[in-house]
Amino acid sequence: MKNNYLASTLVFLLVVSIQISVQAQDTLVQWTFPTELALADGGIIPTNLSQAIETAGGTSEIQFKNGLTTKAAQATQWESGADTKKWKVEFETTGYKSIKLSSKITSGGQNPGPRDFKVQYKVDGDWTDVAESSFTTANDWTTGVLTDLLLPEACDNQALVKIRWIMTSDTATDGNLVGMEGISKIDDIYLVGDVLSGLDEFGFQNSIIVFPNPATDFIHIAIDGASQISLFDVTGKKIMEEVSEVPVNMSIMELNPGIYFVHIQDLKSGLTASKKLIIN
Repeated sequence: MKNNYLASTLVFLLVVSIQISVQAQDTLVQWTFPTELALADGGIIPTNLSQAIETAGGTSEIQFKNGLTTKAAQATQWESGADTKKWKVEFETTGYKSIKLSSKITSGGQNPGPRDFKVQYKVDGDWTDVAESSFTTANDWTTGVLTDLLLPEACDNQALVKIRWIMTSDTATDGNLVGMEGISKIDDIYLVGDVLSGLDEFGFQNSIIVFPNPATDFIHIAIDGASQISLFDVTGKKIMEEVSEVPVNMSIMELNPGIYFVHIQDLKSGLTASKKLIIN
């Protein structure tokens, strides 16, 4: 049994090393609205899980209606909203660079909503346009799609970044003016990024290993040096926390099955890493 465990561990470490060499961007936060909640429903940075989508400028309250796959955030009262009414989210990008945005907005049907939008960002100071971010919407989930829109470097490694999709005209998808009942829906919002270089050439994020994953009874967290280790659930609630200078074996037998996030901070450098954990 012990030899089988060691063999499986070696295989896991080999797979991890291969994955490091072909690293994909991490999802920092996402809003896909699987339920009727405005809160983020995924992402590798625990603090982002407490962030909610909003509108601003005088729209109706957000409701949650049929989306592309599950639900979507929906609002009305977009009339006379050019340059004032918008969808808006906030999130953290600490430890990440090359931040990219993907989203889907639809407007139309029996109550045509705003057709024209652009994306703006804010870190410090004024709202600024994201280059080549203007787009139009229609009564479908394909026209108003942004895919991997690269945000400016000012959004890299920030404790707080604000993004908004703002109306740029009062024209509805049917060519008339947007009315009070005009509908705009937003869905499948993803912010992804690359890990900043850290303690070694692969970066601190990649120097941390959590296994097995998925796990049932315990997890092993490979660290090197004094670190604060925290475990969060999908709502951003801290479940466990400890400080250690050596690799940690953490019991998870008392936890319910689901998705969790392991957050590690190196107490010497201040660098942080987060790992998604699935408990069966």
